[in-house]
Amino acid sequence: MKKRILFVGEDQPLWQEFQQLSTGAESVWAADFAGTGPEALALVERFSFDAVVVDVGLSGKSGVDLLDEIMQRQPNALRLLLSEIEDARSTVKCIGKAHQHLLKPCDALMVSHALHQALELQAWLPGDAISELIARMRWVPSPPGIYAEMLVEMQSLNTSVDRIGEIIARDPAVTAKVLQLANSAMYALHLEVVQPMEAVAYIGLETTKALVLLAHTFSSFDKLQLVGFSAESLWQHSLLTGQFARRIAALENSGPKLAEQAFAAGLLHDIGKLLLAANLPEPFGQALALAQAKNCQSWEAETQIFGASHAELGACMLGIWGLPMPIIKAVALHHCPSRWLGQGFSPLTAVHAGNVLGHEARMEYSTRIRGEVDSVYMKDLGLDQRIEEWRRHCLDPKAVAAA
Repeated sequence: MKKRILFVGEDQPLWQEFQQLSTGAESVWAADFAGTGPEALALVERFSFDAVVVDVGLSGKSGVDLLDEIMQRQPNALRLLLSEIEDARSTVKCIGKAHQHLLKPCDALMVSHALHQALELQAWLPGDAISELIARMRWVPSPPGIYAEMLVEMQSLNTSVDRIGEIIARDPAVTAKVLQLANSAMYALHLEVVQPMEAVAYIGLETTKALVLLAHTFSSFDKLQLVGFSAESLWQHSLLTGQFARRIAALENSGPKLAEQAFAAGLLHDIGKLLLAANLPEPFGQALALAQAKNCQSWEAETQIFGASHAELGACMLGIWGLPMPIIKAVALHHCPSRWLGQGFSPLTAVHAGNVLGHEARMEYSTRIRGEVDSVYMKDLGLDQRIEEWRRHCLDPKAVAAA
């Protein structure tokens, strides 16, 4: 039986395009359309929907408010929000209400991909616990305007590194972080990189997108003061994990695309910690204290207190921001990779191992309990004999000093 989806908004051609896409026997969706909020609510009262796609710019009622009402009436429906590139604030408003935020213009294939991605997220995230945790995130930075512009530029048939570099150059804080990463010794560059377009050419598009989000998020929370938590240490660990994940992917001859996704996921894997520290400082502080008292890992203490950890929280944020699924999976499951039954080496594999080795490499973690590489997961992938090789290449003193 096909899943029922409701489109709400004035963009009837998108709905019609989706209807045509859904006529094939292989499609799992059947589409309905409502032009206004009241029409949508009337349909929601009559029918059960598996997914709802709402335009933020509804006349008479905002799409975010409508999503809130639909969530109360049909909490199990997947919820997607559409908005113009200029309306970045809608991303923040839809936290806890939408599973994903899509920028217009978009087509039926993009909507279909987003729906399938949301279904995957539902399959392996702790549903009620993470939904309740996301709903408590009141202070969340929207993706910077340059990020949305970058996405549009990257989707263009005439995209260019120069154009993306020009977009980045308009944000001094992000530019500084991009140049810092490009000039780091991990790339073994012999010339100093002084322009964002040069940096993009060296670090790749996927890594550039991740770094823009990471730099913007860190700059939004640069005033955080919390005992036992250091944003600067988290930044350094994020860079190190990205470096190690990329190196591990290269050692496995996984190809440039997977290596770039591994690096991006490594950069973003702990972004949920910033969200917890900024929005729930007291209970997050309790989790840090609990981890130290019980000599356990922070994500275990977070799960005990919140019902979910920074990993799932960060992954949901990245899902709302529309990052690729391999990156989202790697972030969500980097502590528990066995929860995903995928076959073969993936960004998740690289980030899981890179995170463990990153903690081993940082001296400030020497007195805390360290995570271990999931030997069962690695054995199932036939990679258990590769761990020491990864460790040797990543923990070489020269490699650690370069990060």
